[in-house]
Amino acid sequence: MKKIRNIILAGLLIFSLGACDEDYLDTVKIGEQTSESFYSNDAELIKAANACYSPMWEYHYNWGRTSFGNSTTDDAVDREDLKMREYTYDATAFLFTYNYRYNYRGILIANQLLANVEGEDISGVSDKSLQNRVVGEAKFMRAYYYYDLVKNYGGVPLVTIPLLGDDLNKTRATAAEVYAQIETDLKAAVDVLPLKSEYVASKELGRATKGAALGMLVKVCASQASIGYSNQDFYNKDKWAEAKTYAEQLFALGMYDLYQGAYHDLFSEAEENNEESIFEVQFYDSPLDDGAFTNNGNFTTFLNMPWLGAADPYGRYQATYDLYLEFENDDPRREASLINSVQYADQWILEGETPGVVAEDLTGFSNYKHYLSKENYLALGNFRNSPVNERIIRLSDMYLLYAEACYHTDNEGTARIYLNKVRERARQGNIGVLADVTASGTALLDAIYHERRVELCGEGHRLHDLIRTGRLETELKIDGYKVKASITSDGAGGYVVADSGEPIFKATNLTLPKNIFFPLPQSEVDNTGGLVGQNPGY
Repeated sequence: MKKIRNIILAGLLIFSLGACDEDYLDTVKIGEQTSESFYSNDAELIKAANACYSPMWEYHYNWGRTSFGNSTTDDAVDREDLKMREYTYDATAFLFTYNYRYNYRGILIANQLLANVEGEDISGVSDKSLQNRVVGEAKFMRAYYYYDLVKNYGGVPLVTIPLLGDDLNKTRATAAEVYAQIETDLKAAVDVLPLKSEYVASKELGRATKGAALGMLVKVCASQASIGYSNQDFYNKDKWAEAKTYAEQLFALGMYDLYQGAYHDLFSEAEENNEESIFEVQFYDSPLDDGAFTNNGNFTTFLNMPWLGAADPYGRYQATYDLYLEFENDDPRREASLINSVQYADQWILEGETPGVVAEDLTGFSNYKHYLSKENYLALGNFRNSPVNERIIRLSDMYLLYAEACYHTDNEGTARIYLNKVRERARQGNIGVLADVTASGTALLDAIYHERRVELCGEGHRLHDLIRTGRLETELKIDGYKVKASITSDGAGGYVVADSGEPIFKATNLTLPKNIFFPLPQSEVDNTGGLVGQNPGY
C-alpha cells in the first residue's frame, strides 16, 4: 500500500483549454479523461480507491491530529502555540482550516467514486468483487472523514454526492444526522470489505478492511453513548450496547492479537501492520520528494522528536510531567512511551551542542513513540520524511473501549478481563508490576480511564477521551496539571526525575459547553456568507 501512493488519482479530473475555433469546441480531445470515461476498468477503480486515502498523508492534516488530540490536554505542550493548551485559540487558527478542508477533500473524492461506481454496470471491469470492494473503501473513508469532522466541530454540512454550482451552498446538518450517515456508511463497508488476511498475500496491507470498519463503529457508538455529550442531540446511552456488539464481532474475526514483542517496537517501522494493527496510515521515505512539505513521510515524527535548538529535529511537541506521573511505578510502558530530555541529548550530541542539554526544554520529556534514532533520522533524504506509519486503530484501544462498554452495560466481570488483558501485555511477564485490577463500581471505570491514558498516550486520543467522558474541565481547569520535571543524570547511566517546582498549570480560559467543539474555520463561514454558522462562543 505504501507504493500505491505513487499512482493516486488527483480527485478532480483535468480539462484542457482548446483552440477558439467553434469546430474544435465540439471535438472530443483524444486521450482526455473525464468523469464519464474514467472508472472504466479494474486499474482505474484501484486508482480511484487509492485517492480516497490521500488527505491522510498531507502533512497539515497529520499535524492537526497531533495538535488537536494531544497539545490541548494534560499530555503534551506545543512550544509554538500555547493558545491550544490555554484555550485562547480562535477560528482563524490555520490548522482548523487545513483539517476542515482536507476532510472535505477526502469526502469529495469518495463521493466521486461512489457516484460513478456504486451500482453501475461497467463493462470494462472484469472483477465485480473489486468493484464492491472499492465502494466499501470509499464508504469507509467517507465515514472516517465525517467522524473527524463531527468530533472536532459538531454538526457540519452533510454532502454525499458531488456538488456543482448552487448546490454548493449547504447549511450545517445536525451532529445526529452526521453520525447517522457515518453509521450507514460503516455498516455498508463491513458487508463488502475483505478481511485483513486477504491483503497479506497481495501486499496491500493498509487498505480499509472489515475489521477497520467494525473498529470505527465501536468508536462511533462509544462517542454517542458517552456522558460528556449528554447535552448534544446525538447522545444515546443505549449505544454502549451497540459498541459492545461491534467489538465482539471484531474480536470474532480472529484477525488480531495484542503484540507480544517489546512495547516500544510496536511503534517501529519494522513492526508496521502487525497483528495488533487494525488501521494505520501508510508512510514511506521517498528521497526524490525532497520538498519540506511535498514528501511521503510522516510529519508527526518531525514534530515530536525532541528539540535540540536547531531546525532539525523540530521538537514542537513535548510530553508533560503529569503524563509521566500517570504511569504506575515500574510500568514498562513509561520508558517505552516517553524519552527524557537529558537521555535524548546524550544520544543526540551534535557538533557544537553541549552534552546532556536540550535547548528550551519545556517539560523534560518527549514522545518516544514518534522517534527515530540519530542514525536513521540523519539518513533520511528529507528530515520530514519519516517512513514510520501512524497507528490509528489498535486492538488495545478496542479492548479498553470494550471494557468501558461492558462496564456501562452491567458486565463488570468482562470489563475487568479486557482491562487486564492490556495490563498483562504491558508487564511483559513481570508479575511484580501492574497487578490485575479487581476494583468495581466507579473505581473500575477510573481504572479503565487510567489505562487508556497510559496505553494510548501520544496517539491523539486524549482530548476526545476527556470530552466524551465529561472530565475535560475537571482535569484541565479545576485540578490542573504539572507541566515540567527536573531531569538530571545520576552519573551511572541512569536519570533522576524530580518536580521542577513550577506551579500547576490550569486552563482557566476553558469554558463549557463552548470547548466541547473547536470553531469552524472562519474562512469557511465567511465563504458561505454565514450560511454555515459558527459554533457558539467563537
